[in-house]
Amino acid sequence: MALDERIALTLYDSIFQVIGGSDPDSGLPSAFDSATTTFVMAQRGMVLNGADYRNPWSPGNTEGSVLAAATTASLVDQIPGLGPVYAPIGGTVSDVYRKIIKGVQNHEPPPSPELEAKRDELKKVLLEEGKDDEGRPIQKPTALADAEEKAFNNYQDTYTAYVGAWAAAQKDPTLKPMWPIVGAQALQKPKRAFADWGAAGRDQVESTKAQLATLNEGQVARAFDDAHFRLKAFEVVNDLTETFLRTNITPSDWASADASSWPSYHFNESTFASEFTTEATAWGGGANVQVGLWSFGGGVEHSDSRQAMSQDTTDIGVSFKWRVCPVYRKWMDASLFRLPKWGLGSLGGPGVISGGPNPLMPLIPIALVIVRDVEITADWSHQDSEKITEATSGSASVGWGPFAVSGNYSHSSSSDRFSAKASDKGFKVPDIQVLGFVCLRVPACPPM
Repeated sequence: MALDERIALTLYDSIFQVIGGSDPDSGLPSAFDSATTTFVMAQRGMVLNGADYRNPWSPGNTEGSVLAAATTASLVDQIPGLGPVYAPIGGTVSDVYRKIIKGVQNHEPPPSPELEAKRDELKKVLLEEGKDDEGRPIQKPTALADAEEKAFNNYQDTYTAYVGAWAAAQKDPTLKPMWPIVGAQALQKPKRAFADWGAAGRDQVESTKAQLATLNEGQVARAFDDAHFRLKAFEVVNDLTETFLRTNITPSDWASADASSWPSYHFNESTFASEFTTEATAWGGGANVQVGLWSFGGGVEHSDSRQAMSQDTTDIGVSFKWRVCPVYRKWMDASLFRLPKWGLGSLGGPGVISGGPNPLMPLIPIALVIVRDVEITADWSHQDSEKITEATSGSASVGWGPFAVSGNYSHSSSSDRFSAKASDKGFKVPDIQVLGFVCLRVPACPPM
């Protein structure tokens, strides 16, 4: 296998391990359930202008930017197609979900009063009546549900950071012997986060949701009515009178310029793997990395051309800082997808949302995988040095492996461009890049 392909697949598997894996000796559950989630990585990263996402408007931050809130929602709204390579299929999560909620047809007889009363009592654990800023009635999370969600967010963040450090140490011959000592200390933070999640009501909330999921099977109409009520509560109108659904990305400072606390990855030729998961191999085939690491033209979904590095380029090193940032759509109730006895009439038959041919929404992004301060070093050949000069000039759209090196900012309100900065032994891209998404696999629905 050529070095170009080994480098690209090593990067994919390193991220994939953080998302779906866990340190077998930690005694803690993975931050994401591999049975219901998958990872899709872009052929080339989406570089973001952090200023477009900072200080988004929310009911608790009325001085924030409505434009930043809309841009944040848009960033995670495109629906990826099935497969390991990030490839949007044209629709948006918010639009498809609206169509489901507004077009649903209930095929179930009305539930008994006893069933309704039991469901209403359970709902009080998770939701309570309130009003939004405009005085409209809404259902908002109870103090218990809100605290449990924040504690879970913190556990996801701390555990993915820990697994990233663990995975990096296993590949570094200087760090691996020290990991039993260093790792024991690093493990204390996710262990505290897991304990805090339990103290915040993890088991009670999980039990309540499980009971509601069972009762919802006898109250399909009520479940969808509740979802419609929640959907309206999170609609926001921007300055162009366009409606979007407010969506949160955590941690709240993910787009900040301060990355001092972000975990770091470092690779060199001795740590590039030679054996890979089937997911990495499938991603590499779809992304064409076997042709070469350099890519020119195109963007996130495709490149106009690819070229391999020169064999005279040696001593290659890759480093970057990274984060896994969960996405929260409080306007969405994903448990609806698993309910029986509902349809969408003229919108499509069984499996039109997921599970059938040409599904409208097979995956939903539930976390961003972002990197920044990407630095590539090497003893460069003359040919590759010329490519670096082209990339740092800012005049072309260039990528190296899954990283964008120069081009246009993605999802930006401006026409500004970015480009790598030349360094002593290569180049550096300081901007935030989205390399891929952790996605929920939507179960087959409407039901077959």
